[in-house]
Amino acid sequence: MAVKHVDLDDVYLPKTNNNDIIVDVTIGEGQNGAYVIFFETDFISANGPANIGKRANVVGKKTTISVVIVDELEETNLTSMTVMISEGDNNFTEIGPFKAQAENHLDTVIYTLKLTHQ
Repeated sequence: MAVKHVDLDDVYLPKTNNNDIIVDVTIGEGQNGAYVIFFETDFISANGPANIGKRANVVGKKTTISVVIVDELEETNLTSMTVMISEGDNNFTEIGPFKAQAENHLDTVIYTLKLTHQ
């Protein structure tokens, strides 16, 4: 069983000044997996939403999201992950979906997204 690494970089521009920025992950294509979220070098959350603070706290810094997916479906080897960011009630942003094909059934795909806040 092989492991495939997918390294990603993206940018997020906070939309509000006073709302908390909440980061979460959706694992797609019917596959299962787990994820962790770090803000700079601080662990924030595992398998659930992460509050990384307000705009003034995050600008110029990075959030790192690591997602591990084991290809469990025999019908497909496709995996995907999407990052969802919310700021208040009406400010939602999706980053992705990012997709990768596992080479064989039961292989593992590890996504690492470095998200820079500007």
